[in-house]
Amino acid sequence: MSLPRVSLQVLEAFERVAHTGSVRIAAGEMGLSISTVSAHIARLEDQLGITLFDRTHRPFILTHQGKEALHHLSLGLNHLRRATSETAIAGLLGSRSLRIGIVEDFESSVAPELAVILARRMPRAKLSIRNVLSHEAQGLVRNGHLDIAIASQADSAMPDIRTEPLLRDPFMIAVPRGTQTDPARLLQGHGDLPLLRFNPTHLIGKQIEAHLARSRITLPERYAFDSAQSIMAIIANGGGWSILTPLGIMRAQRFSDHVHPMPLPLPAFARTITLLSRPDFDAPTAQAIAALFRQIVTRTALTPFSAMYPALSGTFALLGASD
Repeated sequence: MSLPRVSLQVLEAFERVAHTGSVRIAAGEMGLSISTVSAHIARLEDQLGITLFDRTHRPFILTHQGKEALHHLSLGLNHLRRATSETAIAGLLGSRSLRIGIVEDFESSVAPELAVILARRMPRAKLSIRNVLSHEAQGLVRNGHLDIAIASQADSAMPDIRTEPLLRDPFMIAVPRGTQTDPARLLQGHGDLPLLRFNPTHLIGKQIEAHLARSRITLPERYAFDSAQSIMAIIANGGGWSILTPLGIMRAQRFSDHVHPMPLPLPAFARTITLLSRPDFDAPTAQAIAALFRQIVTRTALTPFSAMYPALSGTFALLGASD
């Protein structure tokens, strides 16, 4: 069988629609028109001679043949992206040093794989990767303690910090699996389960509290924690509910069988994971690190979350990948 005569953009369009379930969202992420993305999908189906999506559902769902195609085509695209980024890093860094800070959301997924890639591609360079808190990341970059940071974007950006959006991480409600409850009633303070908060000293805690305040919601303050893992453990044990993001859910995936995430019945809001660097830092190197991050987080978080919770995955998406 001959290979399909399609461009890499066609394959990427298919991958984006498969992950988001929406031509409109995929078009926005790629900076293309809806008609162009639709034409790309139709052309790929014509070239392969199969139907990739069941279009009677909203969001779109993959057919059995579409799932098989996505698996194989995504593997090929990931290899191409990774090879391109790794080669770029090898050529850019040479014998330089590189100090990276990454929020702990990625300490068990992105950070280890990024460390392996960079250590292999930078045999003569000094490499440091450390955990940082999002509210401290800008200052560490600005003061020269880090070259690059990957963190949640603060509400107020420093004018002398360059930012590149990487990932949209939307907020949602998480309750114990099997709990028969209306999310709107939880936000009204009804029910026996307490709200498990993030500590307000952390940026994510401040973002959630600010959104609740904007929505004129006041709930008892009984529990507060530093990590999504602690919150997920208590939810899985039936001890409360919380407002979390897909990254938090995937970081504590061992509890996911006992946790049920649901859409938040409030105006949508999300945090943005961003790459931070100083204006004088080498821009191509920052872009290569960003590309590697997107590849790794797609494999370790976006794709698994989409498979586990297809109805919730549409707004959990890469940002800036086609810039």
